[in-house]
Amino acid sequence: MHELGRAREILGVLFKYGFQDWVSKNGLGKYLVTKKRFARIEQYNQWERIRMAVEELGPTFIKFGQILADRPDILDEDLRNELKKLQDAADPMPDDIAIAFIEKNIHCSVADVFSKFDTNRLASASMAQTYRATLLNGEEVCVKIQRPGIDKKINLDLHLMNYFAIRMQKNNPEMEAINVIGIVKEFGNTIKKELDFRHEAASVIRFRHNFEDDPDIYVPKIFTQFTNQYVLVEEYVSGIKVSDMASLNASGLDTFQLAKNAVRLMFDQLFKHGFFHADPHPGNIFVLPGNVISFIDFGMMGSLRDEHLNFLGKYTLGYLERDARGMTEALLLVSGKRHFARSSELEHQIKDLLAHYKYLSIEEMDFGKIMNESVDILVQYGLRMPQGIYLLAKALMGIERVAVVLNPGIDFAGEMRPYATELISRQFDPKVIAREVFDSLKEYYRLVTEIPADLNEIISKIKEGRFKTQIELKGFEPLIEHIDAFGNRLSIAIVLAALIIGASILSQWEQVRWIGTAVFGLAGIFGFWMLVKLLRKNKF
Repeated sequence: MHELGRAREILGVLFKYGFQDWVSKNGLGKYLVTKKRFARIEQYNQWERIRMAVEELGPTFIKFGQILADRPDILDEDLRNELKKLQDAADPMPDDIAIAFIEKNIHCSVADVFSKFDTNRLASASMAQTYRATLLNGEEVCVKIQRPGIDKKINLDLHLMNYFAIRMQKNNPEMEAINVIGIVKEFGNTIKKELDFRHEAASVIRFRHNFEDDPDIYVPKIFTQFTNQYVLVEEYVSGIKVSDMASLNASGLDTFQLAKNAVRLMFDQLFKHGFFHADPHPGNIFVLPGNVISFIDFGMMGSLRDEHLNFLGKYTLGYLERDARGMTEALLLVSGKRHFARSSELEHQIKDLLAHYKYLSIEEMDFGKIMNESVDILVQYGLRMPQGIYLLAKALMGIERVAVVLNPGIDFAGEMRPYATELISRQFDPKVIAREVFDSLKEYYRLVTEIPADLNEIISKIKEGRFKTQIELKGFEPLIEHIDAFGNRLSIAIVLAALIIGASILSQWEQVRWIGTAVFGLAGIFGFWMLVKLLRKNKF
């Protein structure tokens, strides 16, 4: 019943925002969407209406839209630009409900933990609400509380999204390349982690450990004794937002040094630790005295594998040298296509992309933007990138914007050069090469030692008659559907013929002639209906 109610609510929102091109093809839709309703929404284009519908559908769809906004392999640029405007906001949760939910989850009264609890909330979003408080020992903290029942609503939405994805992919075979079902499943895993604040707490602790000896960064600590799935208690960071240039200048802080610190810290996250803050926009970065930077909100984190780092190093050096071939090789490497038949065409498009910036110096070029455009070009060739690369591009674009705000003349890619050079040189380290050769030899040794055992098993199964083979034929689905349809029509025709013959026989006896006439009439109506359907579908 919950699924039916929510499904009806989703359809209601979709109908509310029209989508005239879609509704006109839907027999039910044209009766549910009135001219008056169309008049209210016709001032917006289809992308704006999609964004408005997503916002009204709530947190699950908003989060999904925000993720898709960074996926050029799935959506057109116009729709992605519109989805980037999505606002994850909601009406504030009443304070008494929030406090009651906190007490329920920390298993004691708020007064037993906090000497002060400020009900002037710091932030209110669709999934959680944040308050400022003071612990009994005097430490200032942020208390993040999940909205009661939001996990059940999101799980219900995920179930329905998965159902719709299966139906969509089944009814539109051309969408199989996009793998809608896989994308929904991937999103489900991501948002379920966000629903458990213990994952965010673990990310903060790991991040803090990575930079524990770095004087240029301050990572807030987590109070694990008060943190659980629904409540997160984190140290309150009192600083100046990186976007507040007036306050930064008034405080005497060195914005040029801050820009270099911000960039270096992000590159350390990527190249040294392979674990990074994936949403470093100005609102998530504070500046503390001494040009110290503090990142907040660790809900969206990314991790990089070795192949992702190799891509970043190779692509960066290609970018700095304006080497289209090197950039193309890096893109193909990370997409898993070392030997791509259209690589020369792809290289030409990357070269054309660089030509747009021919008269700009490297310092004047926008590295994050060009990287994003490179990925867009790759997607045009039907090649897919790992999800981590999209998060990487998002993080690089975010930190570059922050650095440019602090120091418009910063050479972002130049600051990255030493990291990229060191990464590439590390690949040719004799120790690394020796380890890779040793690993390969181990694999070959395992293969050689396991082959005899596998062959013996196959031979014994053949001798015992237990050896089975499975053959899967693809591309015959349309033929099978036609055969099924033909079989159904043939069955109906046989039944109609039997009814007509039976009616004719019954008509010979006076006592049951009316039954024969009725059966004959029914068979005639049924046969005429079937004939009309076949004529409409041009089957003759």
